[in-house]
Amino acid sequence: MQIYPWHAAAWAELGRYRAQLPHAILIRGAEGTGGEALGRTFAESLLCESAAADAFPCGKCPACNWMAQGNHPDLRVLQPESLAAEPAPDSDEAPAPAARKEKKSEQIRIDQVRELQDFLAIGTHRAGLRVVLVHPAEAMNPNTQNALLKSLEEPPPGTVFVLVAGNTERLLPTVRSRCIALELPAAGREASLAWLKEQGVTDPEALLAAAGGAPLAALELAGLAEARERLISGLRDPKVDALELAERAQGVPPVHLVAWLQRWCYDLLAARLGGPIRYHPKYERYIAETSRRSRASELAGYLRSLAEARSLAQHPLNARLFAEDLLIRYRALTSGS
Repeated sequence: MQIYPWHAAAWAELGRYRAQLPHAILIRGAEGTGGEALGRTFAESLLCESAAADAFPCGKCPACNWMAQGNHPDLRVLQPESLAAEPAPDSDEAPAPAARKEKKSEQIRIDQVRELQDFLAIGTHRAGLRVVLVHPAEAMNPNTQNALLKSLEEPPPGTVFVLVAGNTERLLPTVRSRCIALELPAAGREASLAWLKEQGVTDPEALLAAAGGAPLAALELAGLAEARERLISGLRDPKVDALELAERAQGVPPVHLVAWLQRWCYDLLAARLGGPIRYHPKYERYIAETSRRSRASELAGYLRSLAEARSLAQHPLNARLFAEDLLIRYRALTSGS
């Protein structure tokens, strides 16, 4: 596995840690910029048995082969169930049909941390390091973080914790203080655009703006570009009622719908207050027209309600009703009445 171009300096910094490897490293990077990929590549390089001169994993040794298969015995990954890859349908680990309907946890559970103790208590299988990758670290609640704290304070010899977080403010000060911190710089606009063009993305400038400058999020948006444009054309047209907007949003994952509405309404509020358009510069004229039909206080209140809706967006009870509720409220505050 390689790293993204905007992480070259961070990779060099990680390389300097190898001379005196800390027992815990906290990598902080904005969502959508690939911090998890950097942390995973670093974990793979620590376990690689024939790392290249630039410290990248070789991809050929037994350790790298185990990594590719997802079963290296000296690596543990702590992540929410919702981020774990689904086993193949014919796999022995594939869940029963009834089990698949259960809501997957968005948090790293305390049981996952407790199960880590057996892994830390035995020797390594390849007489090398033992690595624990935690991503996203802020998915641990305070009780789970406290359960991990003892291992961070007194790790067994040859153990390295690699924590990746987008929001370190949600980590306990005691957890942060036990780690060497590596702050990832923002992905530069030019590097992000060049990378997006290499991926074959059409109109990368608009998508990068819509993703708030996060190139991986922009790449994900590219796969939903048609649905997003269909929705935005309705958001800017006062003749399109709320139920038709909801129809246009059919098939859009609720979490994306909430994010798109947040960014659109952020720009509406910015325009209403005379500020710059951040996410939708190519729709500046339409945003200015729509914002004039809205009240700043109501837009601010709607944005607060969207922030609350994010917690429900992963698994709404009824996606259609969820969308209709959000869009009825949006149309009410932009109707000009």
